[in-house]
Amino acid sequence: MNKTSLLSFIILACLCVSLCLPCVGQTQNSVTTAAEWATKLFPYTGTPDHLEHRLRRLSVSEQSVNGVVVTAVTAELTYPDMYGKDHLGQVKIYLPSALRDTPSHRCPLMHNAGYEIDEKGASGLVAKGYVVCTPHAEPVHPLCRNVNLDTAILHAVRRLSFIDPLKVSIQGGSAGGWMTLLLTADTFPLVCSMPDVPLIHFGYNIDYLEANREAATAQKGTEKPNMPYLAAVSLITEQVRPFYGMPYDSATYFAVSPLAHSDTITAPTLATFSTADVLVPIDQVASNLVVPRNSEMFLEGYHTALEDRFPGLNGKRTLLKALTAKKYEMFRVPIEAGLPRIKFGETPSGQTKQIGLPFSRSKVWSIVVLEEGAAEPSDAHTKYVWGMNHEPFRLWAEERGVTADQLTLPKLKRLMKRYKGEAWRPLQVRPDGKGAEIAGNQLDYPEAERADVILGLAAFATDDARASHLFRLYSRLPKDLKVLGAHLGDGTPKRVLAVLETYGK
Repeated sequence: MNKTSLLSFIILACLCVSLCLPCVGQTQNSVTTAAEWATKLFPYTGTPDHLEHRLRRLSVSEQSVNGVVVTAVTAELTYPDMYGKDHLGQVKIYLPSALRDTPSHRCPLMHNAGYEIDEKGASGLVAKGYVVCTPHAEPVHPLCRNVNLDTAILHAVRRLSFIDPLKVSIQGGSAGGWMTLLLTADTFPLVCSMPDVPLIHFGYNIDYLEANREAATAQKGTEKPNMPYLAAVSLITEQVRPFYGMPYDSATYFAVSPLAHSDTITAPTLATFSTADVLVPIDQVASNLVVPRNSEMFLEGYHTALEDRFPGLNGKRTLLKALTAKKYEMFRVPIEAGLPRIKFGETPSGQTKQIGLPFSRSKVWSIVVLEEGAAEPSDAHTKYVWGMNHEPFRLWAEERGVTADQLTLPKLKRLMKRYKGEAWRPLQVRPDGKGAEIAGNQLDYPEAERADVILGLAAFATDDARASHLFRLYSRLPKDLKVLGAHLGDGTPKRVLAVLETYGK
């Protein structure tokens, strides 16, 4: 996605409550003459299965965006939802022109998590040779459906013959940033991950939205909400609450928090936050980043405190406490002069400046904090429109490639659990908040999970140093997680890869 002024897009996406309502998707098997080449890449039009014929082509279209021809394939797939029931979803896959000329070409993949990205948003990456995939025409908000659809999309698209499994990245903002982090913890290998203003402690953030709804909407003597952006976004809790059906401070909400999965986020990750964010309070990143606000501007009862009743990772409730110093580097970016101010219901005026986001070349996490001062009632995710440029980070990560240290022992344990059909963070849910608790499902179909694990490990092992690293880590696994045998061959890179390729057949 072209990330220029991405936060403007995020704000609009967050406020589109219509995302929670049914929408009409493409359901025709239509093909434009100009894009017939794309139908050969997606020939299947039968009933979607769980693996070999996962994507059922619905339509193909082409349009020109700023001189870039963007070919879009819309497909349908089935996946198990949070309750373990079969569900139908759709994906839109944007294809670069390189595949028209050379169908055997292997392309990098960018998954846009959570919210749908359109042709205009995808065109910048398509012009650079990327395949871009995204959920399409999904009637349920990302926070109310969890990662299941996006996980299935990633599994299905990564298996396509023209995707390079060593060149996969994920991006998203707000609820999509939250989902980006959860997918980053689960997916291997990745080039990089780019979550903007993501929820870190899910239970805290949803509780915050609901607890402050009255303070956000009430405005004595007028019809104007006191906190217009927060008032609009807080409505999403009406769908989140019955979906999980559990208290916000329960282990269930913690299990779907990126904080609880931070030990398996091992790919280079560039995360942005703002000190003035009233939708995703910076309190969940670190308490010392909170800028004291003018209490006279807020109605009585408004609060952002991350209370002790919320669970933590080994007792640590904020991102920076959960991460060791060797895992992250923080960058505090001051306000640029002349940035357009965000005002509810108005188009920002002024020139947006491109700001190349700083990032670490040695740490897994690059945490960028936009220094916008204290939050004010009229703020959204940010106080100003930032033209944030993620491209320097993405290009650096691509040039660096997948390194051996992306595979850690916790990450390998997670992959082996996925192969066995076991969740990394099991959770219980109560559909509609009624009846008995049931096990919540965050896994794909068993055959799809196994195939994706082997695909990633086999790609990783094509490099001798990485293959040797995998062999050493595998030997340290407990016996019950050595699901590929007691040993991965004799330890030579060639034999490690041969074992994985055997399981991939």
